[in-house]
Amino acid sequence: MREPHFKEEVLDLNFYRDWVAKRERALDKEKPSRTYFVTISREYGCDGFDFAKKLINSINKQSATPWSLFTHKMLEEMVASSEHQEVELVREVSEKRWSFGDWFVDALVPRYLQSQSSHVFEGMRNVILNLVDKGNVVILGSGAQIITHMLDPKKFYGVHARVVASHAWRLNRIEALFDLNRVEAENLLHAKERARAQFVRDFTGLDSADLSLYNMIFNNARNNPDLMASIVSRYLELNEAFD
Repeated sequence: MREPHFKEEVLDLNFYRDWVAKRERALDKEKPSRTYFVTISREYGCDGFDFAKKLINSINKQSATPWSLFTHKMLEEMVASSEHQEVELVREVSEKRWSFGDWFVDALVPRYLQSQSSHVFEGMRNVILNLVDKGNVVILGSGAQIITHMLDPKKFYGVHARVVASHAWRLNRIEALFDLNRVEAENLLHAKERARAQFVRDFTGLDSADLSLYNMIFNNARNNPDLMASIVSRYLELNEAFD
């Protein structure tokens, strides 16, 4: 069975370069006391992409300066470009567990000779921190909530949202989205959950399921993307994120 993926946008790297240049000019002009950003984390099978897209649309109706969305696939392309690697190789590393071989290499050799897995994670971390430094971004996935959760709140204001749902609800959604039978959906869900949890835990020592990391938790079975987006947008407005 071919492994399916949720629909996410890919990145035109020219868009990213133009976005960075525009944000740098805006920051030079505005000199804000802190930058604002949102991270969205989800259990596999939950609706993250539509939520993120609707959130961007809602924010940009209120903010004087535009916000942009960066998905996990877009971040992988940015890491591949900065590390001069193939996107599929970066994607493979980001979806597997840090192996014993990686640990052995990283423990014994100088930093510049560290394992491919470590280089990919460091590349992802640097890309995320660069986006947050520029501000006005929504970041979907990639452990961004963990990478950014210890930043100085006086300089960086992050709103971290988590989307969850029951195991049965997510199974039903995966079956419908990818036209799978129950066994195939169960196997896919288990594999994806395990890989995501292990990647984050191996490189950060933390757990994406730790609710203390988040400003708000949404039950996807009870909240649709429009409602979730309006709540997060209002939360940002109340915290003076829109100029």
